Amino acid sequence: MKTLGLNMRQLHVFVRVVEAGSVSRAAEVLGTSQPQVSRTIADIERKLGSQLFFRTPEGLELSPTGRVLHRFAQQTLSLLYETEASLGDQEGVPSCPLVAGVHPAVLPYAATGIRAFREEYPDLLTRVEVADGYAILDLVRRQRVALGVTVGSAAALSGNLRSYFLGEQPWALLTTEAVSEHDLDEIDLLLPPEESWERMVLEDRIELPSARSLIEARNVYAACALAHEGFAAFLPLHCARVGLVPHPAVAEFTLEVHAVRLTTGRYPVSSQAFVRLLSAMDMA
Repeated sequence: MKTLGLNMRQLHVFVRVVEAGSVSRAAEVLGTSQPQVSRTIADIERKLGSQLFFRTPEGLELSPTGRVLHRFAQQTLSLLYETEASLGDQEGVPSCPLVAGVHPAVLPYAATGIRAFREEYPDLLTRVEVADGYAILDLVRRQRVALGVTVGSAAALSGNLRSYFLGEQPWALLTTEAVSEHDLDEIDLLLPPEESWERMVLEDRIELPSARSLIEARNVYAACALAHEGFAAFLPLHCARVGLVPHPAVAEFTLEVHAVRLTTGRYPVSSQAFVRLLSAMDMA
């Protein structure tokens, strides 16, 4: 199907870039390379004869053409997803898109699952929203996504949500210096967002005295950026492994990772297949 000379995959990639705020994060969510996403955006701009984004110090900002296309793409893709979902999955083979919400802490793990899903079902679109903490559960409740992948205890779920245990992910208290745990009282702390899973785990493991200098990050991405400037940060252990923090790892522990869905309504075969692939993967 083509619209405005654009195909559905191009619209899908464009919407993911808008939601992620950058080409690199969109590529990670889509399970593809950054050059491939950049080429797709360039192809769209060439067909429309207009620029879609302006680059600012804060990231990508939609141009007037981009804002119009974004509204159109959202409406078009939403109609596609609803139509395919209403047709149903045939004979246990996924026929509708994978629509999932993913916590930033498990994004690299989920991205590996997305790549495996796309290799197994190359004709299906994938739509992934990245959100912190309880926002994932809210996306599932409001049926914005069919499945959520998040961290924390399943006991926090309300009665209308069902949880599937996927495994345990290694985490650590990370600092920009390799200090021992008892030295944490002497350094400034960079805190994850209030009421996020990361913040609750941090507060459960160390006392946060009011006299200490505390800085709260808006999200995990902001925490990564501030960590580079010399602050201590509480982040998933995988962040250190990809170089986001210079000197990783004291006080290592694990957190449970769960897939979450509504107890009522359809459980798309695409979601079931994604959970199956994630369950078979190593989180370490």
